[in-house]
Amino acid sequence: MGPGADSGIALLVFGALGVTTMVVLYRWREKSGGLGRVPPPDPADAHQRVTLRDEDYDLVLRGTASVNGVTVTGGRSRLLVTRDQAELRAFFALEPIRFSRAEVTGLLWVPGPFGGRKLKFRTASGRLDNVTFWPRRNAEEQLAELGWY
Repeated sequence: MGPGADSGIALLVFGALGVTTMVVLYRWREKSGGLGRVPPPDPADAHQRVTLRDEDYDLVLRGTASVNGVTVTGGRSRLLVTRDQAELRAFFALEPIRFSRAEVTGLLWVPGPFGGRKLKFRTASGRLDNVTFWPRRNAEEQLAELGWY
């Protein structure tokens, strides 16, 4: 082999890794909606959500949100809730994540590493599997009063 063969092999390996990474990221984005985003709702469920003003929500919780690999701390995220729908507004998200109560099959409260509990939303489609919200205060009872449990 000549003196340039080693650098040629290295370039070939880096090129193959680059192409593989691009394919994996593209497929991941297709399945998950992309970094900090969620997939769109099922068309049958999309009509159940409406855009509301802040004052039309029954409950507003501040806390930390994690959406598909992006986490925002310091209470810069808000979960706004009515009996029929919820909206998660995270500092990093270009658009709020809206979901209806009918889409959510249940709430999963998981103990956090430093106390408190984090909230995960369960859906039949798995659309919200990568969404987690840590409210600043215990919100389990307040959400249950609105029919979210």
